[in-house]
Amino acid sequence: MKELKRKAELLSGEVIPTMMQEMNISTLKLADGSSVEVKPVYGASIPIAKKEQAYNWLRENGLGDIIKNEVTVAFGRNEDNKAIAYANLAQGQGYQPVQKLKVEPMTLKALVRERLEAGLEMPSDLFNMFTGNRTKITRSK
Repeated sequence: MKELKRKAELLSGEVIPTMMQEMNISTLKLADGSSVEVKPVYGASIPIAKKEQAYNWLRENGLGDIIKNEVTVAFGRNEDNKAIAYANLAQGQGYQPVQKLKVEPMTLKALVRERLEAGLEMPSDLFNMFTGNRTKITRSK
């Protein structure tokens, strides 16, 4: 099964897009109404070692709103009253919140696609980025 998936990925991501590019076509419509189309795909991630720098770059470029800032506090069993008090008083009960900053992978992927398609900068030293092509086959209805 793994080998079949690898072959399908090779055909969809390399063989068909290369053949269609060599023929200078991006969409092929068939007589039965089906179509074969090559579309660009994007991927992105933030390396752990570059996370702080990447977040700073996003903030400095007006994109800080995609950074999620989560603060969580764990309470033990039968501590519902403390949880409610903590929610109202924040740190008044002696617990220390855990803060986690993150960017959702699909949000980052969409940002990379938008910026690259618009010809805007996206620093490859801070973000792991992938661009490629995928074949989309639409069958007639």
